Amino acid sequence: MPLVSSAFLQRALTLRHMRLLIALEEMRQVGRVATALSISQPAVSKALAEIESGIGVPLFERTPNGMLPTAHGACLLRHAHRVTGEITRAVDELTAIEQGIAAAVAVGATFGAGTGYLLSAATLQSRQLLPELVVTVTEGTRESLLRQLRTGRLDLVVGAAGDAVPADLDGTALYVDALAIVCGTGRPFAAKRPVWDDLVAEAWVLPPRDTRVRAALDMLFRRAGLQGPRVLVETLSLDLILEMLTTGAALSVLPQHLSRRLAAARQVRILDVATPGLAMPVSVFTRAGAPPSTAVDAFRDCLVSAAASR
Repeated sequence: MPLVSSAFLQRALTLRHMRLLIALEEMRQVGRVATALSISQPAVSKALAEIESGIGVPLFERTPNGMLPTAHGACLLRHAHRVTGEITRAVDELTAIEQGIAAAVAVGATFGAGTGYLLSAATLQSRQLLPELVVTVTEGTRESLLRQLRTGRLDLVVGAAGDAVPADLDGTALYVDALAIVCGTGRPFAAKRPVWDDLVAEAWVLPPRDTRVRAALDMLFRRAGLQGPRVLVETLSLDLILEMLTTGAALSVLPQHLSRRLAAARQVRILDVATPGLAMPVSVFTRAGAPPSTAVDAFRDCLVSAAASR
């Protein structure tokens, strides 16, 4: 039975090694990693072989789906993500000190959770408490953002609550946001009340299948006895969604408060169609047991305050 070499891990494993392993995990193919890192494929294979030989156990296995981590590889990758995330945060904090910035908070925001107003209000409130605070916001899917939260790349995540709070995270409920089906103002049925048979024939621009918004909409179609929506584009880009809405190319689903604002500006029309269950519980997540941070705690408190007055 192979033995893990603690000496290699403690003395020879480098940040460059960790980044190579992370790239293999994300891209799954040696060729893609070589292109991304601007090195040759043999160099990637040689580096992986050296790491595995030094540690004493295989970290990846080749499968029809590409390079997949072994149990040892998955364990090491968890720590590699945490280390590289902390290095990135250290660079950000050192840069902030150099630029005279007192504090920074890295926030993740999930699509479809209607968090734009909330983040804006929390940022303005927290700046009153910490005038030099800089907030950076990363958008993505819930799973991707929570993974970055766990590895330290993000300080907190605002978005879809999910069925339960993961054991390694702390979650605070903020609000439940309704979602609206919207179309461009020039669509033929924009001025009437459509039925689901009208909607199933239309093209849609929607978030990916693995998002809660998409799952909730698919369920509404099934309840109406219809197949899912005819998706033209899957995207998390709000800019693309708005472009396709205003040009009349597709329908979509947006948070209620954003839909009302766009409707008031006559950019979209909210369709008068019943959408039971099309709602999004929103929470803020932080790492359980994370070191205390004045900036993160203040921003989280401002999020709760902004949600209460929403």
